[in-house]
Amino acid sequence: MADRERGFFLVLEGLPGSGKTTVGRLLEQSGWVFLPEVATILGGKGIPIGDRGDTSSDFLIFSEEIQRVREIKRHISEGRNVAADGYFPTDLSFAHARYKQNQSTCYPTCLNLYLNALTAGTILMPDLYVYLDIPIKDSMERQKNRKKDDFTTLNVNILRDVRRHLSFVHQVFESEVPVLKVNAQRDSKEIAKAILNAMERRKKVSR
Repeated sequence: MADRERGFFLVLEGLPGSGKTTVGRLLEQSGWVFLPEVATILGGKGIPIGDRGDTSSDFLIFSEEIQRVREIKRHISEGRNVAADGYFPTDLSFAHARYKQNQSTCYPTCLNLYLNALTAGTILMPDLYVYLDIPIKDSMERQKNRKKDDFTTLNVNILRDVRRHLSFVHQVFESEVPVLKVNAQRDSKEIAKAILNAMERRKKVSR
């Protein structure tokens, strides 16, 4: 019997309101496993996130992300394609932004854990990152339209620092994983199609 083909691991990134969930749900309709953002799941359980995030929530988000790696490994080993809303770079970037705002002290600890895991090879590296690019002002407007105040990040400094730190992580720590930058103001179905095309190109390169 031929070995089962490994699934593809994709991570959706971008500021809040960039459409990651919408794109992820479209991929899910195509048979992918879609994993919602860890922070959003915890926020639904009353954990402070977004502008209300603090040391305890940042550490809990990072810890839950570590636990999720096992689930992702299982899915891709069984041949399923996985699209995750956010991953370690996103978690670190929000922790860093809140650290700069003196809201959280978790960043140095999380960064050290992340770097140690990278060195040990225990972090599952994605096959592709997709960054849904949206202006900060549009991110804020879309979040306001959701009318979910407990989930919003409207602090301009946090949003700006998250975007900068994401770029830093990809350039310095995960430069071997390609990042597809997509205009988040495009139609979501077009974005999903562009992602599928990028996946096929990536798989050909990896063979």
